[in-house]
Amino acid sequence: MPKQLAVEARDLWKRYGFPLRPYLRQRWDKLRGQFVDDREAYGPWALREVSFAIEPGESLGIVGKNGAGKSTLLKLIAGVCPATHGNVQANGRLFPMIELSSGIHRELTGRENIKLLGAIMGFTARQMDAKMPEVEEFSELGNWLDQPVWQYSSGMQARLGFSVAVNVDAEILLIDEVLSVGDVNFRKKCLNRMDELANSGVTIIFVTHNPYAIERICQRALYIKDGRIAAEGSPHDILNAYFESSMDRSTIIEEMPVISAAQREGTGSFRVTGISMHDVETKQVIKSIATGDSALFRIALHVKEPTPHYIFSIRIIDPAGTVLSFVDVPMSTRRQLALTRDCALECQIDHINLLPGQYWVDLRAHEVAGPVIDALSYAFSFTVEGHNAVIEQLENRGLIYLPARWTLAEPS
Repeated sequence: MPKQLAVEARDLWKRYGFPLRPYLRQRWDKLRGQFVDDREAYGPWALREVSFAIEPGESLGIVGKNGAGKSTLLKLIAGVCPATHGNVQANGRLFPMIELSSGIHRELTGRENIKLLGAIMGFTARQMDAKMPEVEEFSELGNWLDQPVWQYSSGMQARLGFSVAVNVDAEILLIDEVLSVGDVNFRKKCLNRMDELANSGVTIIFVTHNPYAIERICQRALYIKDGRIAAEGSPHDILNAYFESSMDRSTIIEEMPVISAAQREGTGSFRVTGISMHDVETKQVIKSIATGDSALFRIALHVKEPTPHYIFSIRIIDPAGTVLSFVDVPMSTRRQLALTRDCALECQIDHINLLPGQYWVDLRAHEVAGPVIDALSYAFSFTVEGHNAVIEQLENRGLIYLPARWTLAEPS
């Protein structure tokens, strides 16, 4: 007998509301004897042609831009709203955390809402009383549990909902970006708990913009773009496809004319007019380096006013927007680097131990304890290529490559 799937979606299409113009167009086409498939001609569609299957105990991450259809897909899986075409089936006790207020009554206390959410899941009052200490301990809400939820912040509501979700023996857990409102320590606690649930056989469908959470929790990922599944595969491959497709390159200045000063923040006493990366020895322009190599960044400046004192920063950013490193002009050299005319700043960064991939550079200059002079986001991009030792580390990506040696030693 074939094993039952945890979740299966077949040719899902979803359109919200009752769009009048598509309906009238469809009626007109029928009057003219033209019978067109509703799915092909009449939109707009929140989801189109979405099909996938999830095995019991599998963890699936879903990424995509805002409005791509991620939350709509979770609502269809949860049964919150019906599909316009196609069908989706979930087999098992399901708990959806799609919105902070899902299943929560604002006028009830936190404790009363825990019982309410348990009742929605099919638990009796006695069973929820037995689970209450675990929920209380995980939520860390203390005396706030006896206060009405309308007094809660968004982070406290997330604590309440998530604490119930991970303690009611759900077989399928739907989580839609609700952890983004919690504090850092609680998010870490939630990710650790999700690790435990995933390892215990709970099926998790996880929507988030946090790439490292997806790589940590999920075995597989979907990239949804404009309501369709654009890619499906390992978290590493899907995140790379998503970042490459969604990165805003509107401010990148390489191979482009100088961006108008009027479009950039800052006083403009000097402006960045170009940036390039060079080989440290040959000084030739390069676009990529190998993990562990050094590189020379050359930043061309147009100086409008003499600027003897300033702070200039290079920020290296990964595709998720995480700042990996700041490189500032050292205080000891600022006097030597006073700007009096058009020139170029050169910054050599040694031993760049980034893992293979594409990275971006932000530039920011401001007066010492004063206003911003110039700032460019995603001003330049470069690629890091790996060698064999680095490739082995890519399975568990992380942020940087740390060279290491492993040996066997006698027990102490």
